[in-house]
Amino acid sequence: MTPFCCLCLPSLMRKLAVKERGNMSRLSVSSIKLIPFLNDDTKYDTDLVNWVYQIVYTRAVESPDGDLKIVPMGDMFNHAGEYPEIEPSYDEEGNYYAYTTYDIPPNTPLRISYGDPTNPSFLFARYGFLDDTTPATFCKLIPPHINKEMEELGYCQKRMLFYKTGDVSDEVWDVLLYQHLSSTKIGDKRMLMTSHREGDYETKQMLHEKYYGETSGLLLEHIEGFIAQLDKLSGKVEGRSVEEHPRLPLILKHNQFVRDTFMTVRNRYFGY
Repeated sequence: MTPFCCLCLPSLMRKLAVKERGNMSRLSVSSIKLIPFLNDDTKYDTDLVNWVYQIVYTRAVESPDGDLKIVPMGDMFNHAGEYPEIEPSYDEEGNYYAYTTYDIPPNTPLRISYGDPTNPSFLFARYGFLDDTTPATFCKLIPPHINKEMEELGYCQKRMLFYKTGDVSDEVWDVLLYQHLSSTKIGDKRMLMTSHREGDYETKQMLHEKYYGETSGLLLEHIEGFIAQLDKLSGKVEGRSVEEHPRLPLILKHNQFVRDTFMTVRNRYFGY
């Protein structure tokens, strides 16, 4: 992915992509030179080093101790979103086993999960493909300051979700309500946190209904703003060479996938 490609991505996806480029660059520039048994022709062949890095990094599996390992045959499994056919496991000696998750019919592909199925941005940044079967995506709501109470309400990328059905996760509504009450109704904010901690659904639901006009307004403002941002980012691609920036078609597909999800949410709650 070229530096210009990164400029066409939303902020979170751009951050992930830049991090991946940085990891590869550090290996190419420094780490590889410390390996004593490689000759200088290999160490300073940047294209070769980058290719090897990508092969190892995208085919490796993470073991329980956090290390990355290449497993012959195991590295041939492709990715499945919500319902992978294979669940990897290790024994006490570190041997890799692949167990089926259900009774698999003949001629069915065997796949594992490469990561959280609701985080297509991670899969795109690390593996270079877009999983358009994902049921949801992070809502891209990133407050300037995230405190402990917001995390207690469920603020994290795995839970702050927009679904392809148009639904919005409860955590999104909770955080929007918290943001609104933090600047207007401190007493009701305390009531929200107390009801959340005590599992008092009725009180919490009462607060959501009371302030639905305000929280839905915040939601719409966020959706509209992010759609406009995506359109601006995708517009940068016009006139650019795909040969020079080969990832641009996939980036456009990623941006459109996110845009379609946001549009579906907007239609679900606001009718357009």
